[in-house]
Amino acid sequence: MTGSVPGKVSWFEVASNDVEQSARFYGELFGWVFNGDPGVYLAVDTEGDGISGGIIPATPNTGTYATFGVEVDDVDAVFASALAKGATAVVPPTDNPGGVRSAYLRDADGSLFAVYRFVAPPS
Repeated sequence: MTGSVPGKVSWFEVASNDVEQSARFYGELFGWVFNGDPGVYLAVDTEGDGISGGIIPATPNTGTYATFGVEVDDVDAVFASALAKGATAVVPPTDNPGGVRSAYLRDADGSLFAVYRFVAPPS
């Protein structure tokens, strides 16, 4: 992913108890092709068209879900702001491979969403 577009919905994620079965389901249904390790993350190959995303193994903390991610400049600040506005934390701000920083929250209705910074800030 190149550059950040704050406020843009730019990621989707499905957490599944059976990643390989989910990949077969979505692959057959939508023609999606996946790359990666089903024990860690299967990314959808969008070929530059559409919103990026993938399937991850569900955890006891999150359960199964389908969610969206929004790009932000400062994950920690947005996480704190969301908490102040009534969201609840699911996964606190975390550094991930490739310079991605993310956090997961639930809004006041309990809907799961994520905030991401895809590009590491300049050093």
